[in-house]
Amino acid sequence: MSAFKALNVESDNESEDEVDNTKEIQIEDALKLYQTALKCHSEGPQSFEKAAEAYKALFDSEIFKYTESLSEYKRHELFGDSLEFDNILHDDLDAGPVPLAGGNESAPNTLPQILHLSYKNHGQFMLETMQHWLRQHGHLPPHEGTANVLGAMTYFAEALDKEDTDLDLWLRTASVAALLGSRRITRFCLEAVMDGDDELLDSILRLPGLEEGFAGQQLRELVEKLQDSVSLMQAPLSSMRRKKLSDALKRRLNPYPFAPLPSEVVNSGPSETLSGRTPERLFLTPAKWGWAGVGEAILHHYMTEQGGYVEPAPGSSVNITIPPDANVDESSESSDQSNTPPVEEHVPDAPDLTQPETTESASKSAESDGAPTRGDGDVAMDDADKDSTVRNEDGGSATPQERATTQSRKRSTDSAGLPETAEGGRSRSKRLRARETVVEGSAGPDSAGPDLAKQIEDQLSPLILGDQYLFEVVNDIVARLGVEGLGSPKELRDLLTGTDSDSTEANDIDKAACDIYAAIQSGGPKIATVLLSNETVDLGGMSREAGLNAFLGYAKTSISQASAKPALGSERLGRFAHKINAEWLSAKEVALVWLEALLLPGSLPSPSASIQGSRSSYMQYRWTEDLKRHLVQIIVNFDEFIYERLSDRICDLNARVLEARVRGSDYKFSRRDASQTEMVETLFELHLDIYSLIKHPHSGVDSATQIFQSDRLGRWSALARDALQLRSDCDPNVGVDELALRHIWASVFQLSVDEKVQPTYVIFQMEELKAIFQSLDSPVIDLQNNAVMPELSIAAIDRELARISMKDFFLRVFDQDDKDPVAVIESLEPILEPLQDVTETVEPGISGSDEDQVGSQTSSATVGHPVEPPADLRLSHSTPTQEMRKFLDTATVSLRLSLWQRLREAYETIEYAPKVVSCYLRSIETLVGEFKSPSYKECQPAERHVRVMSRLRLIDEILVKILHIIKEDQTAFDCLSFEHLQSSMTAICELLRIMNATNIFEDMLRVGQVPAPRFEGYPNNIFTTITARLHDMQLRAWILQYHLLKEGISQSAEAFTTPSDDQFEFLRHVHYATGVRGFCHSANRTFLRLVKDEMLRLDDVTDGNTRDTEVAQVLYDLYGLKTFVNTLECHEFNTSPELLEKKTAAQLLPFIQSQARKINIKDLPKAELKVTIDKVHGALGRMKDTRDIGLNRKILMNYVKSPVTPISLFNCLKGIGSLSTKYIPPSATVPQSNGWFFMMGNIALNKFRSQKRLVPGPTEDIHIAQAFFMQDLEYSIERWESWYRLAQANDAQIEEAVSWTAEKLNSTSLELVHFQRAAIHCYSMAAACAVADADVAPHTAAKVSQMYTDFGNRVYASSREPFSMNAFNLRESEQKFYSGVTNMQVYQYVPFQPLPYYTAWKFASALFRRAINGNPDKWWNYFMLGKCLWKMYCASENAEADAAARGEPPLATKGPTWVEVIDAFIGAVENLPGKKERREPVLEPHYKLVSIVHKLFQRKAIDHEKGEEILRQNTSYAQNIGGPENADDWERYILAVLKALRGADKSGWHHRMTARAAHVIYDDSNDTMVAYAAKHELTQQMFTKTMALQVWKPENERPGRHFVYTTRYTRFFVQLLVQTADRTNLEALAKRVRKKPHEFFEHSKLWQELCLSYLKLLRRVGKVPDGHEDAVFKVMNNDEFQLQAARVEVWCQDPASQHPVLDVLREAIELKRLNNGLMKPLLIDDLIGDTYALLYATVGPTLAVESAEQQQQAQQTQLPHNTTQTLLQRPVDGPSVAAVMHVQVDGAADGHPNLNMPFAMFHPDQHRHQHPEPTARSRPKVVGRREIQRKAEAAVARPIVPVPIPSAIPIRSPSMGGQPQVILPTRTSPEKPTADAALAQAADDQLANEQLANEQMQLQLQIPNSGTVTATGSVLNAESSVPASVHDSADDESELSELDESEVQEIHDASDVHDPAAIVTSRPMFPNLMANREKTQGKGSDAAESGGGSSELGTTEEK
Repeated sequence: MSAFKALNVESDNESEDEVDNTKEIQIEDALKLYQTALKCHSEGPQSFEKAAEAYKALFDSEIFKYTESLSEYKRHELFGDSLEFDNILHDDLDAGPVPLAGGNESAPNTLPQILHLSYKNHGQFMLETMQHWLRQHGHLPPHEGTANVLGAMTYFAEALDKEDTDLDLWLRTASVAALLGSRRITRFCLEAVMDGDDELLDSILRLPGLEEGFAGQQLRELVEKLQDSVSLMQAPLSSMRRKKLSDALKRRLNPYPFAPLPSEVVNSGPSETLSGRTPERLFLTPAKWGWAGVGEAILHHYMTEQGGYVEPAPGSSVNITIPPDANVDESSESSDQSNTPPVEEHVPDAPDLTQPETTESASKSAESDGAPTRGDGDVAMDDADKDSTVRNEDGGSATPQERATTQSRKRSTDSAGLPETAEGGRSRSKRLRARETVVEGSAGPDSAGPDLAKQIEDQLSPLILGDQYLFEVVNDIVARLGVEGLGSPKELRDLLTGTDSDSTEANDIDKAACDIYAAIQSGGPKIATVLLSNETVDLGGMSREAGLNAFLGYAKTSISQASAKPALGSERLGRFAHKINAEWLSAKEVALVWLEALLLPGSLPSPSASIQGSRSSYMQYRWTEDLKRHLVQIIVNFDEFIYERLSDRICDLNARVLEARVRGSDYKFSRRDASQTEMVETLFELHLDIYSLIKHPHSGVDSATQIFQSDRLGRWSALARDALQLRSDCDPNVGVDELALRHIWASVFQLSVDEKVQPTYVIFQMEELKAIFQSLDSPVIDLQNNAVMPELSIAAIDRELARISMKDFFLRVFDQDDKDPVAVIESLEPILEPLQDVTETVEPGISGSDEDQVGSQTSSATVGHPVEPPADLRLSHSTPTQEMRKFLDTATVSLRLSLWQRLREAYETIEYAPKVVSCYLRSIETLVGEFKSPSYKECQPAERHVRVMSRLRLIDEILVKILHIIKEDQTAFDCLSFEHLQSSMTAICELLRIMNATNIFEDMLRVGQVPAPRFEGYPNNIFTTITARLHDMQLRAWILQYHLLKEGISQSAEAFTTPSDDQFEFLRHVHYATGVRGFCHSANRTFLRLVKDEMLRLDDVTDGNTRDTEVAQVLYDLYGLKTFVNTLECHEFNTSPELLEKKTAAQLLPFIQSQARKINIKDLPKAELKVTIDKVHGALGRMKDTRDIGLNRKILMNYVKSPVTPISLFNCLKGIGSLSTKYIPPSATVPQSNGWFFMMGNIALNKFRSQKRLVPGPTEDIHIAQAFFMQDLEYSIERWESWYRLAQANDAQIEEAVSWTAEKLNSTSLELVHFQRAAIHCYSMAAACAVADADVAPHTAAKVSQMYTDFGNRVYASSREPFSMNAFNLRESEQKFYSGVTNMQVYQYVPFQPLPYYTAWKFASALFRRAINGNPDKWWNYFMLGKCLWKMYCASENAEADAAARGEPPLATKGPTWVEVIDAFIGAVENLPGKKERREPVLEPHYKLVSIVHKLFQRKAIDHEKGEEILRQNTSYAQNIGGPENADDWERYILAVLKALRGADKSGWHHRMTARAAHVIYDDSNDTMVAYAAKHELTQQMFTKTMALQVWKPENERPGRHFVYTTRYTRFFVQLLVQTADRTNLEALAKRVRKKPHEFFEHSKLWQELCLSYLKLLRRVGKVPDGHEDAVFKVMNNDEFQLQAARVEVWCQDPASQHPVLDVLREAIELKRLNNGLMKPLLIDDLIGDTYALLYATVGPTLAVESAEQQQQAQQTQLPHNTTQTLLQRPVDGPSVAAVMHVQVDGAADGHPNLNMPFAMFHPDQHRHQHPEPTARSRPKVVGRREIQRKAEAAVARPIVPVPIPSAIPIRSPSMGGQPQVILPTRTSPEKPTADAALAQAADDQLANEQLANEQMQLQLQIPNSGTVTATGSVLNAESSVPASVHDSADDESELSELDESEVQEIHDASDVHDPAAIVTSRPMFPNLMANREKTQGKGSDAAESGGGSSELGTTEEK
């Protein structure tokens, strides 16, 4: 079954019993016990026995066995360094306010409250019990009273540990302390009361401040009695006022009446309190069961006793508390006395001392003290901790999975060592057990589910593969250098994860990897402290001190490093404890017995049966650090007592020897005597060890202590000498045995530490000692527990001799004041860096790293296995150098490391970096070699963990310094020999393999295979900080290894055929292996910067794409720049990018450009790379503008604006073309030198060109592109492609300017000329540079070919309309001044002749020929070549024809033949793309071929047969068409071919075929029917009914050419309309052309031509003679003209009046208004005048004539009556146009007013009151032209409209308020009189016929109900399709015209029925134009009160 179990799902089948409520139940049970005890306690003395039993049951409950129930001191004693935090109760058991003991006390509800109140009340119970005993018996035994008081104090202390805010309890504790006589505790408790004053709130409910005041008063009195004047001057005593409390109040406030006041403690000292006490047994409870723990307890008890913290009863005995589960060797020896109840020993807090353990009686009755037994819980804790220690010690070098993981002790039963059952503590909950089951199940593949295992495998797969690839690549590369690689990653992973069961065969490096794995997994606090220390490692100072100490032998070395002997645990400790407990011994006697057990031979069993004889633990066991430390402290502190006892024994031995001699017998040395002698010798050696360690100056021990220790050493030396002398005297045959050798050795070494002894004497003694050892076959004695003399052998003597002989040398080397680095170098380098031959003689085939391994062995070899130096080094002392080298071979790591650091300092002083790096590398080799040394391997696991971390941190400091030197100095490896390189790389590989263990641990943690470690005393995220530090170390090691690899490649180049590939693969795989784990950016991104710099440098990698991808990944990790060509190749390594700097951005330019070239330039603006390019460009910042760059910029700007010289154009084809610019160095402008600005400009240009533009848009991209290209050319003008792209940018500017509107073309803007010139200049420079410098690469040739194509297009387009050679012509401002040769006159002339048309075409044809050579498959080149050749052919033929017409000889130069022209177009047709490549066919070459063949036929260059052959063979559109039978049939044939082409144009874009067809029809004949046919051809697809020109720009049409075609087509269509006399369409076309001036090229010229044609048509239609105006009006009188003009005006405005001349007049006036000054109106005025004169002369005489006198008389008689009636009947409207225009005449202004005029009619009062003075009658004035124009305009201004149409006609106009609706299809005419108005004017006046006629004329001039003024013309004309306004759109006009035709026809029919007289036969030219103008002007006229004023205003505005 699967071990998986969901943690968030509660199963229904689970029983409720599994719920973890054990702790809650236990707390409830304890609460019940507490309440029972409290009840019995409150009942008084009669229930004291029950209360004692209840308290005993309470303290036996389970809650007091919890870990959190222990005091803080107890937890530290039990758990020590493994404790997670100080106060477990502070986790989630917040105590809160605790009720004090007393009445009305509520029951506690939390564990801390129960604990606090239980301890407090039980202490109170003990005191009350004692008080009750005193009241009944009057006396209490001293020891019982003291025991009770101490017990109460102990319980009060426990209560205060749980709740320290109980002020009452502090006061009670102070009273108890005063009773015991402890001033220190009393004062502490009183001060605690003062400190807690602001914390306790319930004091408010009592007498405020009484307890606090009492405590303060007592504290002040106590301090005064102690004479502590300093405390009295400080707060709070200094601010406390003196108060005197009454004695009664003091007694009332004293908690215990039988105890003294706290301030009176000084009155009774401890001696008085304890006087008369009987001796007792004092039980000592060791913190840990072992010899070290017992020694610590003995020492601690002695120190507290000596310090006065406790005064035991005189003669008391010290016993040892034996744990129940202690392993007792012989239980039979235990006596009954061991069960004697111990007396509790309480030691108050002492400064600088650890508080001793409190032992309690196991069976003390409640009557005595009632103290509960808590030893079981403590023992359980001790055992658990002991077991944990044993497991750690037995771990050895096992795999980390086999080691016990130190878990957090945060309320966890398993972490606290408690059993999971209810007996051992609280059981874990169901969810916790399920979680543990899942974790345990996932640890093994057998129990894990397949899905979970597959998931874990998938998660680990990229990590494992990354390591595998990395190790394989690195191993392969370094193997070529003879370096041992990283090994197998699988083996290491299996070893660390426990998969490999055969872990014993792991090498030393793998064991070190296991250590670092276990160190991180265990989470020891020292690990974090070592790694995360902020203190910088001072390699120099540390190395000097440590090196000097190591050399002098003062360095403290670990005991466990020297031997593999078993560590001493608790062997026979139980027997020893029983022995102590069986006797009555003091503390000193116990200490002596403890020493005897350790130092006497035979006291402890032998660890192995192979060891013969009895030996002491000093010889056969390895002492732990704690045991050695406690033993040294005991022999120092108990020295007087120990020396006295042993001295007495030696004296006794001496007495016995003397006594035997006196008797004349030999004394036989007993076994006890030998043991005593050996113990004395051992103590002598130990004192020698102590003195040697404190002797050196940096030990920190004062001189007095050194003197005391020197005296002790001397005493013990003499005593040992006497004892050995006695042994020799008693047994002369003993000889020089092991004990004698030890004594001799110790004596000699004692001389070496004596400053009074000369070194020469010491050397002599050493030589003699060596001779003794040599005479005894070189024995080896191992004293593993002595740091000064751990080994006694000849090798050790040699080392010591070398040390003594080299003492001066090393003192000089490590001298801080030595200022001569050269001397240090000369002294150290020969011994640290041996010569090559010496290295080879050491051992053939051993590298430098192996030699270091040999030298890494310490001087602590095991017995029987001495360190054998190499053979060559065992020579005689030939030279001091060899002796020093021999000494260093076996020296410690610290010494050798110190020497390397000292040598490095010397080289740093002389600033020689290569040797400094060499010394650093040797230091790394030394540190890594330590992991393979026996001293490291024999350490305890915990010590190894700390050591490996400390060494890694030291190596990291060295790595930082090495990398800094490498970065700053390029010669860092100059002194690195190949052998040195090999050893250094080997050390780095070993280091990397060790550190890879941290990666594996993180992998396992990432997939949930191991839990996250917790480091005690640090926050939860400390593991992240630790791993970050390790990641930094690892990356720095990889960086150094890469630098060493580069050096190795340079020294061994023959081993690396492709060094760039090897370096690339190294960096790539390191990057990936670290990236997938998310720390490739560690070490402050140093590694990523290295990879970036190196990979940018390695541009010759074989696999360039992989290299580019890796560089892109590095840039993404480092700066967040996405430079990938394929974004799927990007990996997310969870890096944090940094800011891109300018220098780095400049470095990345070539790579980014190379990546950009891999992407299509059109797709680049949409790619992510474009974002990166913008970021990099922004990081580059603004380039500094130098003087030279500014000069180059001016030269370039002037060049592109200058005129185009023909010579420069032809020279560019030869590669000649340059500018005189300044040279710019590449370092000054890095982006320009790398072509960055060219790329930016190219991106912007292509972004603009790739956009599908349907409407005009911004040209910002083009401006940006031009700016970038100019900046690129400012650096160098030799870059042809920059010139080319700049030319394209100018072409794009031209295209954008002329593609959407012809405004700039028509305005002759100089901007277009500048763009054309700039483009041509850039093309010429591009061509010149390309011819001179362009390479022959295929892609370059294609671009050059395209450049020639664009160049040819530009030249040809500039020569044709709409540009028309403007770019090549010279302006007047560009002409230069010259001085005449003959007359010396200054004149202005062009500097050169502009380029002519023919030359431009010829130059363009040469460019297209070059383009064809470069790209022969492009049809456009052939097409444009054919066009150029055709223009040249036509020009040549025309020139020959002109010459022949003038009679001149033919031209010498011949142009191209028509065959060449045809061949060019045939080539274009042949190279067209296939149908599969594009959906729409390319028709331009086909059409051009057809057009050229037709023109050749017209020119008679070919006949119809040749033309048909050419078309049939070369265009598919002529193959299915029958050929022409003769020349006359050619038109039919060519039209059919054009029709086929038009049929292929499905989308209708190509308009040339339609225009060509019309020309084919029309060009050969000018017949009217032909014109109609051509007109019909054009109106089918080109011109709509509303004369809208439907011409679009095809894909391949040149920019601006569209407007040329629109003008051509319009001009041709105007010709056809004039010829066909189509005035209606011509009128509509005129409106189109006039209102859209920007849609026609040369619009003003086109408009002028259109107007002239229109005027000619009008004259022709109206038969208006030219100059008829002068013939009619030149001699006419003005008065006569006015009379006749009025009649003509009335007639013209009559709707019944129809005349062709009148229609012509109306259209001419409308054309004038439409012209609006665009063309000079002279010709239009002439037509108007001539037309009006013709109308005046032909129609005027037919009208009735009246005299002026009759008119005046009729008006005078009618004015009073008729005028008023007219004004009353006149509707509100304005006057007629003629009325207003009549006011402005050219005649005399002083004439009599004509009352018949409109002004007189509308303003009769003004004429009535005016009395002008009579003046002389002037000469009659002639008629002026202005007057004629006004009369003509007035005549056509207001036409007469018939009677309104009945309402049966559909209504088209809106309602006009309350007026009668006039239903018309168009706008209402104001001149239509109503029937009422006509009847009103027909009065019964008796007037003459003339007056009646004038009255009728006035009635006709009245304005009916209308609010607008409309133009002349009939609205009933069914053919009218004219729009209402010039400004209306064509669509609106077309819609109105089409919708109104039928309705207008109905109106026409209705008019025939209702009003036959209103039929109008004539049609106006512009009927709705005037209506729209009057509509806008006549709004609001309905509200006017005066009709005349409104009429004047409307007429004036209309004019």
